[in-house]
Parts: sequence; structure tokens; C-alpha cells
Amino acid sequence: MRACGIAVNDVLAAVRVAWRIAADVAIYRLRKREAGNLATSLTLAVALGLGPADLASRAGFGALLNLFVYLVNDCFDVGIDLRAPGRDNARTRFLAEHLTAAWATVGAMAALLVAWGALHSRGLLLTALINVVVIVVYSRVLKHRPLLDLVAMAAWGLSMAMVGFPLHSATGWRYAGLLAILCMVTEAVQVLRDEPSDRAANVRTTAVVLGPRATAVIARVLLVAAAVYAALLLHPIGAALALGALVPFDPDRANASWDRLRALFGLTWLTLLALLRWHP
Repeated sequence: MRACGIAVNDVLAAVRVAWRIAADVAIYRLRKREAGNLATSLTLAVALGLGPADLASRAGFGALLNLFVYLVNDCFDVGIDLRAPGRDNARTRFLAEHLTAAWATVGAMAALLVAWGALHSRGLLLTALINVVVIVVYSRVLKHRPLLDLVAMAAWGLSMAMVGFPLHSATGWRYAGLLAILCMVTEAVQVLRDEPSDRAANVRTTAVVLGPRATAVIARVLLVAAAVYAALLLHPIGAALALGALVPFDPDRANASWDRLRALFGLTWLTLLALLRWHP
């Protein structure tokens, strides 16, 4: 009986650690105003007219998928984050001290995502499988490769957007294409924002290797490409995205630029979806 009690206590302790790790990831990312892909995916699902039950299932799947991808990224980066100035060190130290439990949590989340996707549809199953591969390859290799970090974000943005539409929806794929380009822009701003700490940690992102000025040029070119894509394939009003090229791009102002771009992207996205919903 005593051995059984000890085993139960061990299980409960492991569950509490896993819960703390997942909660830390969620709170940290929300504070950084990330995980916006969940909102874009669900608003796309609404615009496409998906039913309430389908929408609720996709919302739960998308929330778990975000936790999964951010935890994978944090597990791979825990050593870098411990050394980086200005990071949430208490959270990072807890993750480092319980890294085995964190990877076990990653495995459990991956299994749950695959099971959830298989029970829902072929589309969500494919979404789960693709994202497992994309986030592991990105976090382990591509995020430390200049230019490839931006390309990987396009793949990630596209695969995350798949939460919001069935595989057979040609309209869904067109809108997901826009999100893929915009994810490249936000990644460029992200590496600009992190350029000082990444340079100190010798992390070879696009901003570190090519420099902030070249990365800013890339971001502006991508913004123009997104505007052209949206105007031609979705609605002419999508050309408003080109206004983002006027935002300053440098490490000192990257946080403010991040917020301004997200406001522009969000307003344009919602306008495009409103036009899709009521003026198809």
C-alpha cells in the first residue's frame, strides 16, 4: 500500500510539473503578444462558414498546437535563453531543471494532437503531422540559418493556418498563402527585435548574419509581396498591407514596429474576411 501511495504521489508530482511548464509557456507567449495565428485561423473558419461544433474542435486543437510548438522551441533554446540577458530567468531555470519532464510533455502533446486530428478529419491529422516536423526542424536547425529562418516561418505559418479550413477549400488555401508571407515578415521583425541578444549568444539568425539594415530591406520587400498577393488573389483592399513598409525597422524600435504591423495585419485580415463572408 505504501509503495502504491508513493507511486501515486510521483505521478501527481509529474503532472504538476507538466502543468507548470505548459502554463509558463502559455503565459509567457501571451505576454509577448504571440500565438496570433490562432485568431487568424479561427476567424478564417468563421468566414468560411464552418459550423459551431467544427469551430469549437478546431479552436481546442489550435490552442494545444500553439502550446506544443512554443514548448518545443523553448526546450531546444533553453541553454541559449539561460545565457541571454533580459529573459524570464525564473521560468527558464524551471524549464532547464525539469527538461526531461518538458520533453515528456512535448511527447504527450504530440500524441494528443495526432489522436485529435485523426478523430476530427484528415485535414487536422495532416496539420498535426506537418507541424510536428516543421517545428522540430525549425527549432533544431533552421532558426539558426540566415534566410532559411524566414522560409521556415512561411512553412510554419501555412501549416498553422490549416487549422482554419478543410483541405478541399481552395479559398482557404489562398488565404493561408497570405498568412505564410506575413509570417515571414513577422519573423524578420522578431529576429530584428532579438538581434542584440542573439548576437551576444552567437545565434546566426538573418538579422545577425546579414545585419539589421539588410533584414529591414527584406522585410519591406516581403510586405510589398504580401500586398500584391492580397490585392490580386483576395481583394484589392489587400494592397493596404504595403503601408507596413513605412514602419521603421531597427532593433531599437522593433517592439513598436511589431505592434504597428500586427495592428495593420489584423485590420486588413479582418476586412478581407468580412468581404469574403458577406461579399464573396
